[in-house]
Amino acid sequence: MRIVLTQHAVSDIEEACDYYAGIDPKLGTRFADDVGAAIERIVMFPKGAPAVEGFDELRRARMRRFPYGVFYQQTPAGDLLVVRVLHSRRHPAGALDG
Repeated sequence: MRIVLTQHAVSDIEEACDYYAGIDPKLGTRFADDVGAAIERIVMFPKGAPAVEGFDELRRARMRRFPYGVFYQQTPAGDLLVVRVLHSRRHPAGALDG
């Protein structure tokens, strides 16, 4: 299974890493590690995360150590497309529509 991140997802991860690194450099690294761990879980169990209401085929896997969700879907080719990585307080509808 190939993992593909949208430009939005890459930007989300970079912004969050920068934010946490500004608090403590180790936190930025821990955030990136937690994103990687979430993606590994998704690869092992692609249908394990709940579907996002109102978005066909989109699922949200929660990160374990940070209040973020990894929004993803499987493509028809079987690849894993990571669409966004958003803070849990951010309403996903506005961020996922654009």
